[in-house]
Amino acid sequence: MRYYFLLQYKRIHRSFKDFGTEPFIGYPIIVVLFYLMSSSIFENVLYANYIYVLISTLFAYAVGNSEHARFIKQHFSIVNYRKIVVMNNMLKVTPFAIFLLYKTYYTEVFLVYALAFFVSLAKKRSRVSLTIPTPFGKKPSEFVIGFRKTFWLFLLIYGLAAIATYKGNFNLGVFSLVSIFFVCSSYYMKPDPDFYIWIHAMNSRDFLKHKIVIAIKYSFMLTAPILFVLSVFYLDQIHITLFFLIMGWLYLVMYLLMKYAFQNQGLELFQGVVGVLCLLFPPIMVITIPYFYTKAINNLDLLLK
Repeated sequence: MRYYFLLQYKRIHRSFKDFGTEPFIGYPIIVVLFYLMSSSIFENVLYANYIYVLISTLFAYAVGNSEHARFIKQHFSIVNYRKIVVMNNMLKVTPFAIFLLYKTYYTEVFLVYALAFFVSLAKKRSRVSLTIPTPFGKKPSEFVIGFRKTFWLFLLIYGLAAIATYKGNFNLGVFSLVSIFFVCSSYYMKPDPDFYIWIHAMNSRDFLKHKIVIAIKYSFMLTAPILFVLSVFYLDQIHITLFFLIMGWLYLVMYLLMKYAFQNQGLELFQGVVGVLCLLFPPIMVITIPYFYTKAINNLDLLLK
């Protein structure tokens, strides 16, 4: 187990160099940004303590990778495998727990770790025989596979939007809208086999454009019910709803570009960290999106002509 976590540390260390910065610079920047963005949530969001707990749980869930879990299971005993999965999720949510301790939300700290532990157990049931129909047609897409694995999350999110409408809480409704984009972004954590890219008769730019159009189209289908409710009951705040819709699309596109920017490099944890930072402080995407786009084009040029 010690060797596994040492290896994970070296992967994160290397990911900073792949991103183009030194680790001794990257770590302090992430800590400072995390503090500032977390403080911003508690200063500007209603029920921030509960939303913060939900963000930590979604982070622990989204960063998980089924193939990586199978890899661990192949190389460790079942007892050590379970310990590693639980400890992984506990480590992922520890920064959130530390900030909640700083804010003296002791009950929420317990919830953060309890939900992380639950996510660790829930991931064991990754295979189901039931085929969940999707609204995405027959076109191959990350959404088809991703939706079937996370459809239960959408039931919770739509329920949250219904509660927001019933309670007259616009902020909670917007949060449910943003949550959908966060879940959809997790569909782009897994790299495609090179063959799945190579079969497209497109150049790199057309390929990315094709993927971005699909991502925007399908995410709009998933957000449409919440957009309709927010537009009907909070028409005077429609500009805020549209702002978060656009920011959600930018966030999703960034994750899509990140997937191809780090094709076959196994940087799921790094992608998760960047994703959370951009979720908490969206202006960062002004830098990350162009960078990931350029890097994705360079990678795809090796497979697409």
